Amino acid sequence: MSLAIIFNGQGAQYKEMGQDFARTFPEARAVYEKIETLTNYPVRQWITDDFEALQETRYAQVAIAATSLAIYESIQAKLPAIDYMAGLSLGEYSSLIASGMLSLEEGFSLIKTRGQLMTNHCQTLRESSDIVMAAVMKMPLEEIQAVLKEVNKAEEKLYLANLNSSTQVTIAGTTEAFNQFKKIARTRGYKKIMPLKVEGPFHTPYMDAVCAPYDEALAPLSFSEGEVLVLSNTTVKPHQTEKVKELLVRHLVEPVRWQETIASMKTFGVTKIIQIGPGKTLANLLKREPEAPDTLVVDKVADVEEIEEFLGG
Repeated sequence: MSLAIIFNGQGAQYKEMGQDFARTFPEARAVYEKIETLTNYPVRQWITDDFEALQETRYAQVAIAATSLAIYESIQAKLPAIDYMAGLSLGEYSSLIASGMLSLEEGFSLIKTRGQLMTNHCQTLRESSDIVMAAVMKMPLEEIQAVLKEVNKAEEKLYLANLNSSTQVTIAGTTEAFNQFKKIARTRGYKKIMPLKVEGPFHTPYMDAVCAPYDEALAPLSFSEGEVLVLSNTTVKPHQTEKVKELLVRHLVEPVRWQETIASMKTFGVTKIIQIGPGKTLANLLKREPEAPDTLVVDKVADVEEIEEFLGG
């Protein structure tokens, strides 16, 4: 058996996420308490009583990553050796912290800064541009790229953002370009194209203004070798300490290559995957992929009982 741990990204948040772990496991409570002290954010209050705050990127990213790490710390002792870690978008940061490549202290300082920079830039974008992000369902990537090329032939205004699975890709750009894309796609028989409720056009060149200040935030941080290999969303290869900062900056403006990440895990021999953290998004994506590794979601305390059987006793 070869085991991988994966962490969900932004959009997975839901009211009361992780709070059964906080009530049951002292390890989870300790993680939440430490992150609330580090960030000066009332994370558990948002999750339980002020969930509307988590519609903002700057708060959602801290809360989701906190929940993921709280659950991970609660079950870590029940896990055998882990061969790989990865996470979709924000989830990559949970992986870097859980693997030991980045300390909890520096990791959450970075996540807080990243979220603030992204929210501020998205607010500026909304004042000057009409931008949309959308999921394109059951349309082959080659077809999507062909339509993008047609839409962008005069000026590039629409981009790939997340390559989530063989049946789901997200794109982002101006509303005008998106409407043109949708019209062309429908003439080719692809009608399931849905705008997403997100704060901005993440993982596209529209986020370029965030790169320089984020690079500055990364500069004083130190990354270690870590205990587990973490796959990069950007290169689909294991992170190396000397390249990780550069890749995290690129991560802001380049597509998340999640489908390829899972394919790489299979190539590396991964047979079991545990998704840790709020929601079942990544596990649901895996269900649509042929010959995907067996997957278990650990999102509730009740899921913990399934770990031993899932791993083969």
